[in-house]
Amino acid sequence: MDRRSFITTSLLAAAGALTGLRIAPVAAQSGAPGIAVAQSFPVGGATVTAFSDGFLPITAEALQGITPEDFKSLLQAAYIDGDGHPSGVNAYLIETGGERILVDTGTGQLMGPGLGQLGANMAAFGLDPASIGRIVATHLHPDHIGGILGPDGNPYTGASLTVSQPEIDFWQSDEIRNGAPEQFHPFFDQARAAVGAFGDRLEVVAKDADLGNGITLVPLPGHTLGHTGVMLESEGSQLLIWGDIVHVGPVQFARPEVTIVFDTAADMAAATRADILARAAADRMQIAGMHIAFPGIGYVEKAQEGYRFVPRAFPYG
Repeated sequence: MDRRSFITTSLLAAAGALTGLRIAPVAAQSGAPGIAVAQSFPVGGATVTAFSDGFLPITAEALQGITPEDFKSLLQAAYIDGDGHPSGVNAYLIETGGERILVDTGTGQLMGPGLGQLGANMAAFGLDPASIGRIVATHLHPDHIGGILGPDGNPYTGASLTVSQPEIDFWQSDEIRNGAPEQFHPFFDQARAAVGAFGDRLEVVAKDADLGNGITLVPLPGHTLGHTGVMLESEGSQLLIWGDIVHVGPVQFARPEVTIVFDTAADMAAATRADILARAAADRMQIAGMHIAFPGIGYVEKAQEGYRFVPRAFPYG
């Protein structure tokens, strides 16, 4: 199967499964969306701040390779009741070497209530979007670049946008867009609009580019073909911000083979997840995930079934 047919087949399969996907805000006990603000962590001489953009429940219908019964059983084992898993949507600010680098920008206004909280949480933290010097997009899905597409234009007026070459190639391809189901065309249009919002401040780099100040890109293909992680190394410490390696923690840590309908290449995504989970566990690597419960920073540990996530202890000192 050629590349175009492979991608189109994957998107068609996802489109068929989307009819069962239910997304809604997670409500706090007060009835308001349950939103955390920000938490900062040292990584060597750098500081990483996790920001919440909100939460969305993902139901069994959105996953491939697991029965609804097993999905519910794994959620119950994690003390989560109900039909949906409350997956966080996170973004991460890296401050190192005099730079402010934001990894992903949340959903903006693209995905409805309960989400799009990044801007408010940055403001509560005292962070002006105009002070960001660089945005690194792990990939160009709307829940990662929506914050660029504000009603008053791009709020990151002082930033460049860094995207891997394979990611740009995919979303800018008219051939791929025209071969995709019509309901996926807005994904292409939003990705192109976000990239276009930076004009000549767009920086297209190799999938394993060295961005300086101890920051490198790590190719993690499958969820999208250009999906990348961001590795920060400082003073002997490291953190891998791995983007969308995991969407439903209690399920995909235990069963890395389970995929989600938004994966462009599901088999590749599963293989990448299995590889990075094994590496993270073996190396005791600190990781951060955009869809792990806020703040989403911790470690991967081998478990009786697959792996489990161990949250990093909060740095009181």
